[in-house]
Amino acid sequence: MQRYIDLFDFAPIGYVTFDRVGRIEEINFAAIRLLRRSRRQLIGTTFAICIAKKDTQLFLNHLRECRSSDSPVVTELNLTGADGGKIPVLLSSTATLSLMKDGARLYQTAIFDLTERKRAEKALRENQQRLQATYERALIGISEASPEGNYVGANEEFCRILGYTKDEILQSAIKDVTHKEDYSREINLFRQLVAGEIPFYRMEKRYVCKDGAIIWTELLRSIVRDSEGVPLYTIGAERDITQQKKAEAALQKSKDLLEQRVRERTRELHRTNKELENEIERRKGLEGEILSVSDREQQRLGQELHDGLCQHLTAVAFMARSIATRLKNHRVVDANDIEKVAQLVNDAASDTRDLSRALHRMDVDAAGLVTALQDLVDREVWRTPCRLHVRPSFRIDDDMAAAHLYRIAREAVINANKHAQAREIVVKLENSRQGMALHVIDNGVGCSNESKLKQGLGFHIMNYRAQLLGGRLKIDSANGGGTCVSCYLPNHAPGPGKPQENGQVKESAAKSATAPAAVTSFQHLEGHRAANP
Repeated sequence: MQRYIDLFDFAPIGYVTFDRVGRIEEINFAAIRLLRRSRRQLIGTTFAICIAKKDTQLFLNHLRECRSSDSPVVTELNLTGADGGKIPVLLSSTATLSLMKDGARLYQTAIFDLTERKRAEKALRENQQRLQATYERALIGISEASPEGNYVGANEEFCRILGYTKDEILQSAIKDVTHKEDYSREINLFRQLVAGEIPFYRMEKRYVCKDGAIIWTELLRSIVRDSEGVPLYTIGAERDITQQKKAEAALQKSKDLLEQRVRERTRELHRTNKELENEIERRKGLEGEILSVSDREQQRLGQELHDGLCQHLTAVAFMARSIATRLKNHRVVDANDIEKVAQLVNDAASDTRDLSRALHRMDVDAAGLVTALQDLVDREVWRTPCRLHVRPSFRIDDDMAAAHLYRIAREAVINANKHAQAREIVVKLENSRQGMALHVIDNGVGCSNESKLKQGLGFHIMNYRAQLLGGRLKIDSANGGGTCVSCYLPNHAPGPGKPQENGQVKESAAKSATAPAAVTSFQHLEGHRAANP
């Protein structure tokens, strides 16, 4: 008997025996520790004093059911300890005929402490609420799909991304909302995931929204299994990267455009370098041509001195010796011979002056341009008669422009005299709305090969001077129809030292008034020395 008493007293579970009204008859040590009262305080008192006030009715119902049932009666309620704290417990009472008092049955009741279970349940419930809040309010889309690929869960962000309601999502499958070009790739990964071949997979995929729009997402999908390893459902986390894809596409487009521009600029640079190399070669050729022209001019000057001045001086010497012989022989000197000597001396002086003026650099300003051009056309050295025609409206204020115009006119007149075989040369100045114009016109033989005219040194010198003034040089020539050299300057030409491309100045309206003849054929222009200093 004592053995059973010890088993009762020292059982790890609290036991209490009370009668039909709940009076405590026996209680073991585990129950005493649970209630935090002494056995003396508990034996003979009603068990209801240990029940929390709000659960008193539950205990009374428990007693009533015990009296009317032979089966175990189970009730979950809260006890109140000596310190006033609530203790959640489970009462399991069984009526036993072996325990009687005054002919009434007693009820053996086991008290299971639910404190730890309740604490665990509370913690679990709080964790579930926290996880649910995180799940629903996450900034990324989260979806759950069965092993067959049907959606079984989705949070608000996933529904927002696709534009569907939660009910619509739960009635669809992965295939229904995935872009057809991406589905075959994902379904292979999905099957490997369910089969346990891979723990998860990550991919970029496209979804088709409810409104038909296509969006890009970055997907990470894993799987949840039970304790036996059977797949329960998959969890997918999706981040909308549509704007990122658009930015990448725009960046790629900009990169392609930049590469295209770089290729174009590279080609332009190669072309410019080639042109520069050609220009360098051309200028090297011009240097040689200038030296050649210098040699030819020296020969020309020597020829003119020999044929002109030397012939006159030889004739003077001859006439002087003749006169000296007559005087020596006391013969009468003919006055006509003296006049001839004087004429020869004057002709020699005139030839020397013309040659000197041809070599002398003449500084011309705006005020003296017309005078300088008049002096140019009046020189007796020209084989072809020259004349100057200045329109009353002509006016020039730029000294540098006047100096360059004079040198262009002088170069053109020299070449016309040498090559045009003309009967007359006209130097013409005029103004128009577009600017001023210089024309040097001859009625000589002309030249039908315009490209040949532009190969000579004289053309390049005149063209360079025109570009320094922001103007344009033009040559019109026809075989047998004469030549016209025209220089067009704008009203607001840039300062010297800033040459511009040909074609920037519109041709003056005076072109139509000029004769189809011109000053010089440039078929031998490269043979002439530049008339500038």
